[in-house]
Amino acid sequence: MRPPRRKIDWATMSKLPLVSVLFVTYKRIELLRDTLHSFLNNTAYPNLELVVTDDGSGPEIQEQIRKLPFQVFVLSKENRGLGANINAGLRACSGKYVLLLQDDWHCEGPSDYLLNSVSVCENNADVGLINFYGMPHKFDSANALPGSNEPCHKITEQFWDGKQTWNIYTDTPHVMTMKYFQRVGPYRESSFTEDCEMDYEARFAAQKQFSAALFPSYYNRLFRHTGEAHSFRTIRFRYRVEKLLLPYGIFLKSRCRPLYTAGKFILRRSVKLLESSGIVR
Repeated sequence: MRPPRRKIDWATMSKLPLVSVLFVTYKRIELLRDTLHSFLNNTAYPNLELVVTDDGSGPEIQEQIRKLPFQVFVLSKENRGLGANINAGLRACSGKYVLLLQDDWHCEGPSDYLLNSVSVCENNADVGLINFYGMPHKFDSANALPGSNEPCHKITEQFWDGKQTWNIYTDTPHVMTMKYFQRVGPYRESSFTEDCEMDYEARFAAQKQFSAALFPSYYNRLFRHTGEAHSFRTIRFRYRVEKLLLPYGIFLKSRCRPLYTAGKFILRRSVKLLESSGIVR
């Protein structure tokens, strides 16, 4: 049976550490508005810093962003890619913790999720990341964490679903500690969007100081991906195409290496152009 939901003690909450909420955006002002308003309407946590980082969406969109109730604005004049955009936003954050939200995630509650997340991190110094969305997982009560009346479990390893391996780090909504970010380091810049994400997955897996955790009752329910229909996940698409073309690539590589090299370059360049134009993000 699920324990009764905690009654919020606002006197205690006023002493909680600062959480920076980092909204990462690029050319999607309507989705950003929905993400921001749904967060404000469905989150009960009094000590917040609202930060937005925009990756060169242009003067018109950035003027609209300035009218939204953020406290810190990081507005780039040029498009530099996802990694640079996140890094710029994180450098502007003052909180002990950061809730990272890209601009297409609708928060549906319950409203005490952030309170429970901070409580788990405060009571478990080795937890550097709390995932709210992503890979399927089997929950092991042996990995239960103290600090919250909402059950929370530590993630100890990658998950194999029979078809693919799911890494622990996810770029979907998550809470990170600033100590964790300082340990793992900034995101990779000047690269494909998902190359940046997968590089961070690999670096998280390589370090042993911090672990990740998740709440089974929140997982894949707390946030709804409103931009999923408009997302074109570049690296997975590119890998699928490369796998499809692999037999032909092997043939070309053995018979005409210059043609093979040119074809590979054209494929990667085409995806990069889609990404830099804003069609792919």
